[in-house]
Amino acid sequence: MCSSEVCAIFCRMLDSCYDMADGERYPHHWGYTDTRFEFDGPRSVRVTGNRYPVTGYSLPGFIPFAEEVLGVPINPDEIVDEVERLPLPASSRNEGFLTEIGGGLEAGQVSLSDQDRIVHSHGQLSVDEIYRLIYMGSLPKVVDAVLFPESEEDVRLIVSAAVSHDVCLVPYGGGTNVSGALACPVGEVRMIASVDMRRMNRILEVDEENHSALVEAGISGKELERDLEARGYTCGHDPDSVELSTLGGWIATNASGMKKNKYGNIEDIVLEATLITSTGDFETRHATPRNSTGIQPRNFLFGSEGNFGIITKAIIKIHPLPQTRQYGSLVFPNLAAGVRFLRALRAEGVLPASIRLVNNVEFRFSQALKPAPGTLKAIESKIQKFVLFKIKRFKALEIAACTIVMEGTHREVAHQQKVIFGTAKKHGGISGGSTNGKRGYMLTFSIAYIRDFFNQFKILGETFETSVPWSCITQVTGAVQKALSEQAQKHGIQGKPYLSYRVTQTYHTGVCIYFTMGMSGKGLDRPEEIYHQIEHTLRQVILDNGGSLSHHHGIGKIRHSYLPQIQTESSIDAIRQTKRAMDSRNTFGIGNGIFADAGGSEGAA
Repeated sequence: MCSSEVCAIFCRMLDSCYDMADGERYPHHWGYTDTRFEFDGPRSVRVTGNRYPVTGYSLPGFIPFAEEVLGVPINPDEIVDEVERLPLPASSRNEGFLTEIGGGLEAGQVSLSDQDRIVHSHGQLSVDEIYRLIYMGSLPKVVDAVLFPESEEDVRLIVSAAVSHDVCLVPYGGGTNVSGALACPVGEVRMIASVDMRRMNRILEVDEENHSALVEAGISGKELERDLEARGYTCGHDPDSVELSTLGGWIATNASGMKKNKYGNIEDIVLEATLITSTGDFETRHATPRNSTGIQPRNFLFGSEGNFGIITKAIIKIHPLPQTRQYGSLVFPNLAAGVRFLRALRAEGVLPASIRLVNNVEFRFSQALKPAPGTLKAIESKIQKFVLFKIKRFKALEIAACTIVMEGTHREVAHQQKVIFGTAKKHGGISGGSTNGKRGYMLTFSIAYIRDFFNQFKILGETFETSVPWSCITQVTGAVQKALSEQAQKHGIQGKPYLSYRVTQTYHTGVCIYFTMGMSGKGLDRPEEIYHQIEHTLRQVILDNGGSLSHHHGIGKIRHSYLPQIQTESSIDAIRQTKRAMDSRNTFGIGNGIFADAGGSEGAA
């Protein structure tokens, strides 16, 4: 590798949006134990650690903004203590299964500890899993054992033994899903074993000539990028959860990343993958750029959500590290102007790796996460506000903004800059500078920790997303806002409900809209139940107004009841018949999506 390539890799690592180093994870909260939002004064917070650009600074605007949009006070002396965990039920032991796998696995690959059992029994669904566990003390059901395969041979042994002894297997990746996909079916009476894939985290082969790599499915996004960068490459898949989520999880949920404009969604990135099922390996023998060979096995992997088998490896596309990366930002007088800009940019056919449009609430939220400015920054901020509000006549409660990431060759990025900012000007957009663009993009990876800060005050929050045609953007967002206000009043929510949203992806025919909803649970007997009643109402509102059930989070268990509205009875039956053929004993009985009502060894019959 030449010195210029080494320099490019080093510069990219310096430009990373998160710390590439490993760290200890919270067992239940989001992320790493060295990172959390905490008070550093009665009206100010800071983020601990040094993993993210936002850490190490006092954030004096955060609490005032939160109180303004939620309409409830947030005081350090009102923090609610976490409850003591309720004792777990004894592990349901299938001795024949444990004996058989014990003959092939090492002692450290099998755990029956309560800590491992409960950690592997939930994802990161904010209210129904994390809030329920932290502040109510328990989950409805937990797995009985946790297995840690280190090779495909280990996985085949586990699957074969599970079939022979009628054990239910649950594939586990990074544990970051927000769809309830890891929640154990309450009616399952068999032994449930979680299969943690994270020890299968190696890049097995890099094919530089054909720009592809063979990678084990348990590798996290951070590990994948770190190992590829050392070889001068990138995968380019950059979801919010990239530090923790795994390649297998991306495939199983049909994931999307923030840079999909350049690198594609996961179905565009993966050429071929291996699924080990109860009837054998499921894969195509040769990975080619494209083929027409009838119904392709790979189609059953995307969105499979653990229902069919265990994904063990995949052949993915890789790309040389970009010559350059440039950030940018734009400010628009309102969201409608920003949407018109995105449509026009699509028509131009010049798209940056990532471009996201945030509504006014989310724009003000990002401003509240800025550290107190020094003298020069304060002067600069006053000048910017004078230009926006006095000269351009923008209104503070209507402004929308875009964050932009451009990467590729120097010529490619220069052309993108010219087209993007020229097009924005035609639609009333003003450049907000590269620093704000970089900061806005990097905030994505640290703001997930805010949920756990708010939960201490019985403030519940969740994200949900949809894809909609261009013509339905205003209709969907307006209907969700209206329904949320009505639901808050109906259920007697204190203060005001919080709703922000952003357009995170654009397509030829429409966009992805990513919502964040929050509310105070103070004074409510069962705040978690009310929260999910409201959330389910909003999902129906989205469907009624032309949106999809999900863009990239998947179905899991929290969305399965809506599936008859979006699939015909015949298509649902065909998928269930496929399950019966591949997994007749319902060995993979996690029960996600259309299988959510199935349970036990007869659930697939």
